[in-house]
Amino acid sequence: MKFKAILAALPVIFCANAVAEPIYQPPGSNLVYGSSSNNQSIMSSVTNPAAPAAQLSKEDSQYRFGLINLGVGYELGSANDLYNQIDSVKQIMSTPINNTDLNTVYTSACTTPPFDCSAPGEMTAFTNNIVTFVNSSAQVAELNNVILPTLQKDGNASVFFGGHLPLTPLVVSKKNWGGSFVLNANVSAIANMTFIQQPFALNTAAANQLATDFSSYVGAGGNPINYTLPDIIPLLDNDSSMSLKGAAVGELGLGYSRQIFTRDAPEVVEGEPEPGILSASQLKAGTLAAGVRVKYYVVKLARTAERIVDIVNSKDTFDNVNFNYTTSTGIGLDVGTLWTSKHYRAGAWINNINGPSFDYNSIDTSKYSDASVISQINADGTYKMKPQLQLEGAIYSESQNFVANVGLDGNKVQDPVGREFQWATLSAAYATNSWWIPGARVGYRTNLAGSKLSYATAGLTMFKALSLDVAYGLDSVVVDGKNQPRSAMVNLGMQFTF
Repeated sequence: MKFKAILAALPVIFCANAVAEPIYQPPGSNLVYGSSSNNQSIMSSVTNPAAPAAQLSKEDSQYRFGLINLGVGYELGSANDLYNQIDSVKQIMSTPINNTDLNTVYTSACTTPPFDCSAPGEMTAFTNNIVTFVNSSAQVAELNNVILPTLQKDGNASVFFGGHLPLTPLVVSKKNWGGSFVLNANVSAIANMTFIQQPFALNTAAANQLATDFSSYVGAGGNPINYTLPDIIPLLDNDSSMSLKGAAVGELGLGYSRQIFTRDAPEVVEGEPEPGILSASQLKAGTLAAGVRVKYYVVKLARTAERIVDIVNSKDTFDNVNFNYTTSTGIGLDVGTLWTSKHYRAGAWINNINGPSFDYNSIDTSKYSDASVISQINADGTYKMKPQLQLEGAIYSESQNFVANVGLDGNKVQDPVGREFQWATLSAAYATNSWWIPGARVGYRTNLAGSKLSYATAGLTMFKALSLDVAYGLDSVVVDGKNQPRSAMVNLGMQFTF
């Protein structure tokens, strides 16, 4: 795919110097870790606003920054051979009756010499017979009862990209400052296609034009069986459409976190055994950090719709759609807390607590006649960043080289093109302090809302700096006759700490 809708948006956003973390593709190793805070990846600093301050318990100061952080992915609905199905809709609507069947209908209606439907009532009978034949045919029944409903429900496709600006996230943690500052800037863009159906029925006007052209040809001495069907597409009154949306979301975020409470573990008396890994005393010992993050958004949104009867090739239409973006800005606010102990972490935070919203462009629907289709095209004209509660937890070894994480979104939210997300994640990792022994992680993530898709995830960190993470969809779909995952994501990142 060319993904022009995405690529065209990137220079605009990069020039704006403001970008955002997409909810549909977590950046860097967060693809495996989920939103759980961890000390191994700088990307945990863009999840819970309280996470960066947790490092201060180990070091007096620390500087971390990302050099490269890029990710791409796609998601498909469960409709097999999506583009072929859409193109078949166009074919059926364009030629709802073939030459042989048209000739049979003609000879059953026009029985009076010279067999040109000039006798009283024959033209009306011919027109009515065409309408009855087409609208009661097995082909149209499959179109209305199977193909169109399937496309409406499962005929969707999305491609997306995300990337941080070089040197971000930038994390500066100093005890004499009382906490940690995080500067975050990244870019994300997405293009999405869905399908809107209107049940097909050949109307009387189209049938009458077809009957008139056909009978005139036969009356002039033509051979009906060799008759070439006229182009009746302009006469078809069907508004089934591809609905296309594009978004490029930008955010420049500045966060601050600090430790606000510490409970020390009881001292171990010499000669007595060390308490268990999750003993009551250890559970009560730890540090509570709190954080806040302010974000400035630049959001570019665009939408359009194309009637199936008006397009030539659905795949080309999606790949080459030209969006006219509207631009708006807004402010978002995140707040969070994180409890860190010797062997576990637990935290919660709320993203976009103030719920900023952004408007789409209006769509010209003058060529549409079906009220239901028009209503669906115009729906969701505003993208609202609904507040979302996120929960995290982890248990780990004392060195924190071995860790198990869990993350859960407390409620579902929509991305800029209207897809719903509510992630739940599980992961286990070995994080190394060696430059030569790679760190490794594996996990599982599932969307509890929207598509309900699930992924197996895995990642490596090499030389303590370079990370590669992938998410492989566990559901499959047929594309061009071959099975492939309905969804996949891959992230590449590089970070430095000193």
